[in-house]
Amino acid sequence: MSGSSTEPIISIGLPVYNGENFLRQAVETLLAQDYAHFELIISDNGSVDGTETICREFQARDARIRYVRHTENLGSPWNFKYVADEARGKYFLWAAHDDLWSPSFLRKCVAMLEEHPQAVLCCTEIRFIDGLGRPSVHYANYKNIETLEKRPAGRIHELISRMGWFALYGLMRTEVMRKISLGMSVYGCDVILLLELLLQGDFVKVAEPLFSFRILIEGKTAEDYQRDFQNRAPVTTTPYASLAARLLRTVYQSALSSSEKAEVFADFILTLTRENAPWRESITSELLGTNAQLDDPQFAFLLGLVLNGSVPLDEIKTNPISEAIYRAPLGAPDLLAAAQELLGKTETVAAGVAHVLFRKAAVLVDQGRLEEASDAFEHALQKHENSNGWSDWATVQMACNRLDAAERGLRRALRLDAKNGPAAAKLGILLANMGRITESIPYLEKSIPCIGAPQRAAIEELLQRCRQKLAPSVTT
Repeated sequence: MSGSSTEPIISIGLPVYNGENFLRQAVETLLAQDYAHFELIISDNGSVDGTETICREFQARDARIRYVRHTENLGSPWNFKYVADEARGKYFLWAAHDDLWSPSFLRKCVAMLEEHPQAVLCCTEIRFIDGLGRPSVHYANYKNIETLEKRPAGRIHELISRMGWFALYGLMRTEVMRKISLGMSVYGCDVILLLELLLQGDFVKVAEPLFSFRILIEGKTAEDYQRDFQNRAPVTTTPYASLAARLLRTVYQSALSSSEKAEVFADFILTLTRENAPWRESITSELLGTNAQLDDPQFAFLLGLVLNGSVPLDEIKTNPISEAIYRAPLGAPDLLAAAQELLGKTETVAAGVAHVLFRKAAVLVDQGRLEEASDAFEHALQKHENSNGWSDWATVQMACNRLDAAERGLRRALRLDAKNGPAAAKLGILLANMGRITESIPYLEKSIPCIGAPQRAAIEELLQRCRQKLAPSVTT
């Protein structure tokens, strides 16, 4: 028998039902970890295939494995809760039967959590694979969540600004995991659990793809996934609208101050309207039909009506978004302006502190100390996020040849201020240099009216070259 006889430091919970297709490979990658102090709890939810045989084989080989077989399928939420309740380690990891882990996953995640005691979870970057283990076309540019030193509203923003919430398969502190609402049978319960974790502390990340998430969507609809997860519970017809409302309700049930909760409400309005297009499209089609088209103010008002029901009555009268809804009963109020104004007031206090940090970062750039400058810009952005700050941070990333990071920073800068001409110019130049000519042209065009004459001439020349590359060749 292999394995450690000491009390485990990590508990890995693997809930499974009819997993014979990928289970063996998943367990082998867990047992191949170069960090040995863990237990593996496999909870079999009444499988009727070869899952039991596979699990008993592994249990006989390795003393770290605890295999529990249940006589009937009690649903995926129940099984996820069961393995969590059985955990004995300081840290906990949920493992799906069809995913894979690099040998250093546990060791590096433990090291990050030990280094950052304020963090509640450590994830890694992700490889997405298909049923044959090949790279998947889905989530090609996905970056996992990291929120180090962000305020609660900033941490929540990281959650709602994306689609795909895979950080739940990160290593978390068991004492924190026990405080979240395990066993929920609602659509998006994984997102709600992540929110509850973010309300307790930071997420840190190992910037290496040490986790392979298998995408198996062929032949399955969203309704199929809902039924699978909810164990034959009725399928909601408004999954994304309901999820947004549940998330905000969770925020209002938390220990955040009233002003912080109002700030999160405002960020929901702005982020789901302007940044998270797939979520916006889903909410619109759920509530108004697949052919519905709304402009930004119309959608913001629709979303505000959905979310306002999550605000307790005793807080509605002090909430600027709620006030804007009730102030104009005969016409849709401009919730985007109300949200922007609220967040602007919130940021004023942090802006003074951040100004000093931005000046420090600029000095480091002038001195050629780029890595230190990058850290200084990140620290300043955590205090006061703004478009120019992200643009300057992205410039440093380009100088360090971190092109993916630079692109991410410039896109964030433009989300915060669509009229930031220098950021648009930098993004256009970056995309052109990466060979993404079609994507670069709109940004180059947008930047020309907003920048000075010397730079404008260079941008116009680059734009002309890009257009020539896309022009169809003329044959005689």
